[in-house]
Amino acid sequence: MLKKLNMILLMTFTLLLFTTTSTVYAQPNITAPNAVLLDYTTGKVLFDHNAHEVTYPASTTKVMTAILVLENANLNDVITIQEDTYVDGASAYLLAGESFTVEELLKTLLIRSANDVAEVLAQHVSGSIEDFAQLMNERARELGALNTHFTNPHGLPDESHVTTAYDLAMIGKHAMSFEAFREAVSTVNFSLEPTAFTPETRYYRNTNRFLWGTGSANRMLYNGVYTNIQYDLIDGIKTGYTRAAQQCLITSSIKDGHRFIAVVLGAEGVNIYSDSRSLVDYGYENFQLIQLVEKDQLKIESPVENGAQDLIPLYTDETLYAVVPQTMELSHINEKVLLNEDIKAPIAIGDVLGKVLYTIEDEVLGEVDLIAEENVEVKPLIRRVAIPSNLLIALVVLFVLWQAIVITVRVKRKRGRRGFYSGRHASSYRFSKSLLNKRK
Repeated sequence: MLKKLNMILLMTFTLLLFTTTSTVYAQPNITAPNAVLLDYTTGKVLFDHNAHEVTYPASTTKVMTAILVLENANLNDVITIQEDTYVDGASAYLLAGESFTVEELLKTLLIRSANDVAEVLAQHVSGSIEDFAQLMNERARELGALNTHFTNPHGLPDESHVTTAYDLAMIGKHAMSFEAFREAVSTVNFSLEPTAFTPETRYYRNTNRFLWGTGSANRMLYNGVYTNIQYDLIDGIKTGYTRAAQQCLITSSIKDGHRFIAVVLGAEGVNIYSDSRSLVDYGYENFQLIQLVEKDQLKIESPVENGAQDLIPLYTDETLYAVVPQTMELSHINEKVLLNEDIKAPIAIGDVLGKVLYTIEDEVLGEVDLIAEENVEVKPLIRRVAIPSNLLIALVVLFVLWQAIVITVRVKRKRGRRGFYSGRHASSYRFSKSLLNKRK
């Protein structure tokens, strides 16, 4: 009996010790085959479920199309449709002769998810769908989407048109840096005014039910409770669906200035929304965004070799953030300043002369460059000969002693000359003179 009691106490103690020294997160409940949660500010992956597995993106492709439009076209440019445009799937049914601004077409692309608009914008930017697809792939690689290959601007099925959840998160992260994009993907309702060829107003509601989905037709099972799909923390981005891709969604959420990018690919039905919300809630429940250092903060004054000035102040090049567990003790974060080995003149404004490293235990939270914010010219040649202060003092003392000796010697010489003419030599001279007088 006593042994059993001791065993129970030991197990209880071990369990308490484990739970108090370890951080255990409740993992999000994901039904889809591919998902990822990315911190928007730092780019850190906080949850990965087959995030680098290649699959189909469907209409989430249009996020990449929108980026290229924002980077290569003027939103006020007017595009006149050259011919009736018919493309499978969702469409705005653009007709030859109709004219729209790039901004109107961009919103139609993202809110209506219109495939015909995607092709019109692609031709406006690159002249052809093929050239635009090439541009899409080049830009995707630049954004860090290394396992992506696009063949069209809308995402209609093509075996060669593939991406990953992680790649779409990187693309979505960049897209959300554009104010016009953020405005479009957060808009619930949008319309195109009547034209001479389409006399009716075209009304569109955003395909993303996170923005408006309430009521009996827009409910999902979440954490064992049926709830509205609409979620106040969500402010975009883009849905997608084809039979091959199933339900796809890139999601942006923001709470107290902290933004996440979540991607779910291949979900079934409204699970696309429950999976995405699971990712978002997991992020806010377990992680916090902290500022490690501000931009232009003075960190150290470094000696400068052969500089017109002895020291140069070094400042942080940018504001640095880190995303860390909610349970982390922030006072345990370490800051270490690392300077370049040889800091010598000339130095120009903006030169990187070191860095500041932030760590906690063995984990690197981030680093920021230390830069010069003023120029330092080379010390003039006459000032480059460095004489130690003690040697300089010794030289001055020797000079003074030497001068004293010189003065002493001169004084003695003067006295010697006076003795020569007035002392013994003078009497000899007189004696010799008397002898001469006798000879006469």
